[in-house]
Amino acid sequence: MNLTKRLRTRNERSGADYAGWVTYEELLRLARRCEGQTLTTVTGRPFTVGIYLGTPFFTPASSGRGQSDGRKAAERFLERFNATGSLHPGDYADVTRNASYFIGMLLAANE
Repeated sequence: MNLTKRLRTRNERSGADYAGWVTYEELLRLARRCEGQTLTTVTGRPFTVGIYLGTPFFTPASSGRGQSDGRKAAERFLERFNATGSLHPGDYADVTRNASYFIGMLLAANE
C-alpha cells in the first residue's frame, strides 16, 4: 500500500490527523518526488525540498537558503508523527525546526 493510501486509511480508522507508519526511506522517496515543485507549509508559506547526502533539506521561498537539521532530526520527527499524526508544527518544536516543511511535504502526498 502506498504512502498516501496508508495515511488516509490510518486517518479514517484512528481519527488522528494523519498518523501513518511513515519510514525514513518513504520520506526520502517523497522528497525525491517533490523535488522541483513548490510546496506550501500548513500556514501557506512556499518552499521547495531537495536531498543532500541522503537527508531532506528545505528552501523557503522567502529566504532562498536551504536548511536541514540532519537525519536524526528527521527520524525524531517521524517517530513523533507516527505516534501522534499531529499536523501542528509546534508539537515538534523539541525535535526539529523544520516540522512545518515535513508536514507540508506529507500533506502534498495526499493531494
